[in-house]
Amino acid sequence: MVFILTLACFASDIYAQSYPGYSTGNYTGVNGLFFNPANIANNRYKWDINIFAINGFVGTDQGGLSFGDITKAFNSDSLRSKLLKGHSQINSLNAVDILGPSFMLSLGPNTSVAFSTRTRVFSNAKDINGDLANAMINANNTGITTPINLNIGNTVTHATGWTEIGGSVAHVLSPEGSNHFFKGGITLKYLAGNADAYLTTNNISGTLANPNGSAVIAGPASGYLSVNATSENFKHYTISDFFKFEGHGFGGDIGFVYEWRPDLDYSRYVNDYYSNKYKIKIGISIMDIGSIKFDKSTNSAANYTFNIPKDSSFHLNTVSGKPIDKYIEVLDESHFFTAGTPQSSSYSVNLPTTIQANIDYLYNNNLGFNFAAQINASSSKNFNLYYFNSYSLTPRWENPLWSIELPLNYNDITKFNAGLAFRIGPLFVGSGSVITALFQNTKQADLHVGLHFGLQHKKKLKIDTDKDGVYDDVDKCIDVPGVARYKGCPIPDTDGDGINDEQDSCITLPGIPRFHGCPIPDTDGDGVNDEEDSCVFVPGPFLYHGCPDTDGDGIPDPEDKCPNVKGFAKYQGCPIPDTDSDGVNDEEDLCPTVPGPAATSGCPVDLVVNQITADFKNILFNVGKSTIRPESMAILVRAAKMMNEQIPNSEFYVDGFTDNKGRPSANKALSKARAESVARALIADGVNKDRIIARGFGSENPKCPNATEEGRQCNRRVELVIRNVNQ
Repeated sequence: MVFILTLACFASDIYAQSYPGYSTGNYTGVNGLFFNPANIANNRYKWDINIFAINGFVGTDQGGLSFGDITKAFNSDSLRSKLLKGHSQINSLNAVDILGPSFMLSLGPNTSVAFSTRTRVFSNAKDINGDLANAMINANNTGITTPINLNIGNTVTHATGWTEIGGSVAHVLSPEGSNHFFKGGITLKYLAGNADAYLTTNNISGTLANPNGSAVIAGPASGYLSVNATSENFKHYTISDFFKFEGHGFGGDIGFVYEWRPDLDYSRYVNDYYSNKYKIKIGISIMDIGSIKFDKSTNSAANYTFNIPKDSSFHLNTVSGKPIDKYIEVLDESHFFTAGTPQSSSYSVNLPTTIQANIDYLYNNNLGFNFAAQINASSSKNFNLYYFNSYSLTPRWENPLWSIELPLNYNDITKFNAGLAFRIGPLFVGSGSVITALFQNTKQADLHVGLHFGLQHKKKLKIDTDKDGVYDDVDKCIDVPGVARYKGCPIPDTDGDGINDEQDSCITLPGIPRFHGCPIPDTDGDGVNDEEDSCVFVPGPFLYHGCPDTDGDGIPDPEDKCPNVKGFAKYQGCPIPDTDSDGVNDEEDLCPTVPGPAATSGCPVDLVVNQITADFKNILFNVGKSTIRPESMAILVRAAKMMNEQIPNSEFYVDGFTDNKGRPSANKALSKARAESVARALIADGVNKDRIIARGFGSENPKCPNATEEGRQCNRRVELVIRNVNQ
């Protein structure tokens, strides 16, 4: 079971890409094929050589790491106490990815080839019991004070080390000069297995105790486990083990890249692939397809059922610190462990296949933003290596000499991390978690460093004498600016109207630009061209902008709401309206909404008389006299005007009334005197005296009760009564 701890110290790199930050740039050279094999086509280098690069990673879902722990990536003894710290199910990870000598050569702007070497140590450790693991690290110093019940389900620990020798080719798939640029690439790899080991457990139950200062599993206890190791195991795994081939297989990577290149023209350079030409780049690849078969002759494999009776115990110090190839010997000697059906010692390990996708946005020649996602495409069966899903956003500033990147990552095990990476000339170094680790203990620590150098493409300017963008080697009019479509000559103008033939819809007939080189049309043939004709499809005189005037009222039909009846401009070509349909048009009708005869200017007779009578209620007399007060004269002037203009042929009674105060004879005389005063005033204002008769009725015919002052005031009045209506 110590093997659980050893394997847990070699675990998978959970980044969407190895070498966080550096992998997103455009100056990775041959190393770009490890992130997407299509990257090496139409890249920035004529040739490039990788000397050495290493990416190390340690991580745990329990936390408690510091950045210094990355230096312990090859030392399982120094890391396992941190990686397996905790009392719950633990997932602890450690990975090493070494890029060996590799070489890339651009055969031209469209095709590149590469040879690559790479060594990797990769492990998956899942659901390790923290209490048991800590007891097995140091059986004599566990810190256990009370027994702990064990109830452990299925656990898997699996570590594989292998070396890859690959050949790659990448090619541009889109036509030259296209704004939509595609390229694809493939890597085929020989896989040499260096070492492999695994341990699986299932349904382990029992009690973990620490009697006499040494950890034991006390009975009753039972469970199942399977173990395997090649002759080279991970107890003392070193760089020399990279060259010991104990398994063999084949694999590959395939990838595609799309670039959107809007309005960019690098054609004036002999080599136009020295610079980044895209605005948006989208890459997708399937990485690590394949498997490694480990030979029977180099493996040790067994499976066991164990039962520890009550009052018996298995001492963990009997296995603590032993290599896996000695592990089976210890279990075979214990009477608690029963070997099951012999396992096949020949088996295949599937590579950790993933789908890699990224979108790169180039804000300008130097500033870029990269979003990448890694999706696990490998099943989690015991012998399959697998990655975790991961997502990252990386802003970067880069040029051919140096770059700086800020990788921000979220993944399924260590969650969020922030890092920093640099490239200076041939040297690149960085970490995906250094910023996070500077401020707190984290769940991961990683570091990469490498060295590669190559010859970048340089600008080589073509000659263009007439500065028309068509270079002299293909320009048929070297001294006259032209366009590429006519081999450097100007676009012809056959009809000499100043509009070239490509834009001229009437090549042999002079015209104007607004009509694409054709004359201004006259669609209705009325002699008024369409630009000046307000009725393009109906003939009309020039006077009315080419529109007809059907009713001859001087208002053209498009502006005439009554085109078949003469009218007036202020009524939009229609006659003067008669709103109340009384035969008196609105301009002469003093009552345009109420029907009335022409004799009363379109107003009803009763309406006129009622208006005059209503106004008479406001006529004021001096107290006890028939003298009209000056402020009432305006009422009589208005009444006379209405009588003459609206009912000029009618005759009237002017009737006066009083209240019941005083003698009746006096009241009747006063009422008549007041009526006569009103009649005289109307005559003075122009009403014929033969049309008016004044009458006095005293207190007769009261309109209101005389019991109150208000009623008596109502009864002191003058009324106008029409004698006849002559229309």
